[in-house]
Amino acid sequence: YLPSSFERPPRNPAEKISSGYKAWEYNTYFYGFLPGLLRSVQDPRYYRHFCKLVVGVRIILQRRIPVAQLSVAYRLLVQYAEEFEVLYYQRREERLHFVRQSIHALAAHTVPEAYHIGPGTNSTQWAMENIEPG
Repeated sequence: YLPSSFERPPRNPAEKISSGYKAWEYNTYFYGFLPGLLRSVQDPRYYRHFCKLVVGVRIILQRRIPVAQLSVAYRLLVQYAEEFEVLYYQRREERLHFVRQSIHALAAHTVPEAYHIGPGTNSTQWAMENIEPG
């Protein structure tokens, strides 16, 4: 059994790394497989940090999100962003360029937007991936 939004296993990324690979396939690897694969090999503090991202994003990508889970997702994603500052660039100004604004957007805007417009699955572009240009 492979949990997926699309009910099929992702293709081998080594064969499609530069073209033709779908966002949902990266999503499956990153949020589905990677937590299990990293558990025994990654430093525990980095693993816990990564898991906060995974749980927060999994909540946001549900088709229906209970309001109580939105607050959990918000807390985890804010913690993820704050810990990212400490773990990866040590809050040093000369390293700030290593932080992408997507880290801020994820923590500050994703959950409030889900509260206002609904789950992320309603606003992703995965549906567009299967449309071939005419």
